[in-house]
Amino acid sequence: ELVSMVVEKAVKMAEMMEVPILGLIENMSYVLCPDCGKKLRLFGEGKTAEAAKRHSLPLLAEMPIDPALAALADAGDIESFQGNWLDAAADLLEKT
Repeated sequence: ELVSMVVEKAVKMAEMMEVPILGLIENMSYVLCPDCGKKLRLFGEGKTAEAAKRHSLPLLAEMPIDPALAALADAGDIESFQGNWLDAAADLLEKT
């Protein structure tokens, strides 16, 4: 609930300041089970999609918790990561 409140405040502030918002991305949305590949929602079902809908924004991605991503970020080598979660956001940025 706290994260949802922070997202709402950030969206409202951007709207008040007339800063365009391309969409929302939910971070730490789930972790993939290494055995079966099932999405495990450690923090419960996210509320970002609901916030996006209330503000007529697209939900561009639900990013998982991924130790490989964290390790690459810590090493300053994030561009080597081979995930596709942000493809929709990248496509949108290319169009604008």
